[in-house]
Amino acid sequence: MSTLRPLAAVPWPSGVRAAYSLGPPEDFFLASSGRPQAPEAWTALADCLGVRDVAYLRQVHGAQVLREHALGAACGTDAVLEGDGLVSSAGGRAVAVLTADCLPVLLSNETGTAVAAVHGGWRSLAGGILERAVDALQEAAPGSPEGMVAWLGPCIGPGSFEVGQEVVDALAPIPEACVRLGARGKAWVDLQGLARFRLKAQGVVRCYSSAVDVFSDPTAYSHRRQGARAGRQIAAILPAPEGGKAS
Repeated sequence: MSTLRPLAAVPWPSGVRAAYSLGPPEDFFLASSGRPQAPEAWTALADCLGVRDVAYLRQVHGAQVLREHALGAACGTDAVLEGDGLVSSAGGRAVAVLTADCLPVLLSNETGTAVAAVHGGWRSLAGGILERAVDALQEAAPGSPEGMVAWLGPCIGPGSFEVGQEVVDALAPIPEACVRLGARGKAWVDLQGLARFRLKAQGVVRCYSSAVDVFSDPTAYSHRRQGARAGRQIAAILPAPEGGKAS
């Protein structure tokens, strides 16, 4: 049975479509070439969204946000561009991010004419990827951050994400509610809470989330729990079409 789930409960603007997966049978892991290891999973995702294909990047735990149309030069070649955030505008393709502990974030502007998929690992969050994604959405389709809609997907939870003090320092400023200090320089971090804090600081207050802790959920992929054999979840979003509501 497929674990692809349309995000119909999130109040996206008219015409926006989004979906995510949680564990097998779908596995969106990329081969060393950057191409899908299981193309059939990507076909199922495209069918779920009602599109021909879905754009993605070779994620590198950085803070670079690219526009979907910038991938055109790589289409039909063996090249897969690097980055951790993709923005697509009306008429563009669906965009996606892959995760196996990190936080997937999907964003839409108020009208659905610009959307973003963001890979929110701690390094990317520390590098300001959410702030860059909000700025990129406003550049793609000017509008107020207060009208944006954000979805924070399944990730390693605050009771499972144990890190060293160097990670806490890199994520500063971090609200007290998002970090629990332990002994011997250890701490536990709430990635979703931190993302909400960062988005709110940018004016994005309409945040919805899935509370699944992929480390604790045996049905989900978790690199920290499964190691190199872990597969990848996906989160994808399609902007509203040009000229009106999707059929």
